[in-house]
Amino acid sequence: MKLIPRRYWMLLLIFVTAFVPVQLTFEEKQKEFPRVADAYERKEELFLMKCRSKEIPETFSDMFIRVFKREETLEIWAKNVRGKYVKFGEYKIYSMSGHLGPKRQQADAQVPEGFYYITEFNPQSSYHLSLGINYPNESDKILSNADRMGGDIFIHGGNVSAGCIAMSNYYIEDIYIAAVKARNQGQEKIPVEIFPFEMTRFNMVYYANFFQLHQYMDLWNNLAQGYRYFETNKDLPEVDVDPLGQYIFTPTSTKTK
Repeated sequence: MKLIPRRYWMLLLIFVTAFVPVQLTFEEKQKEFPRVADAYERKEELFLMKCRSKEIPETFSDMFIRVFKREETLEIWAKNVRGKYVKFGEYKIYSMSGHLGPKRQQADAQVPEGFYYITEFNPQSSYHLSLGINYPNESDKILSNADRMGGDIFIHGGNVSAGCIAMSNYYIEDIYIAAVKARNQGQEKIPVEIFPFEMTRFNMVYYANFFQLHQYMDLWNNLAQGYRYFETNKDLPEVDVDPLGQYIFTPTSTKTK
């Protein structure tokens, strides 16, 4: 049997490889959209410089978003090289509709309150760029008695809100890049925690004095448990929902044993 010369095998390999489709990463796919590509071109180097200044790996993962409605702020936290969460950035929220209190039905113009995660990346949003969250979550479904709870809640640009968290186009680019990079590193669920206000003990006592807010105190006391856990440990617990719609917070180290 005559052996095929090695050089022919190499040519065949090159020929076959040339026609094998290249598998793009999530980040590469996102950068195929003009708005994302433009944001990366203008901001990626600044993003990486900020990572280095805060000792966060440039690959960027293990992030979460925290929102305070009354303070109108959105925070991004990420783990540094020592595995500790540090605040990566704080951004002014441009607009939120509604008042303090959770979203419980369609068209109530309320911004949700609770523990969510990002479910959608929209690089062609009508509001520049947008990140969808999983409202209604299991707690919302249990605690609402509405026939139609609504949905399509996003963190987006465009400066206007109807139940969403509206940022300036400039800030949503920063937030979107961070989320894309985290997803690219395999973070399938990026947590989004939405609080009515910074849930310090002082604020909890202060807002309890308003009669019209008493209806929300059970929920807020529950949310405050998750807030205090992070403030104390600078780590995220596992979040579950019990049959009554209450959030259950379990230390990650305990959950994985």
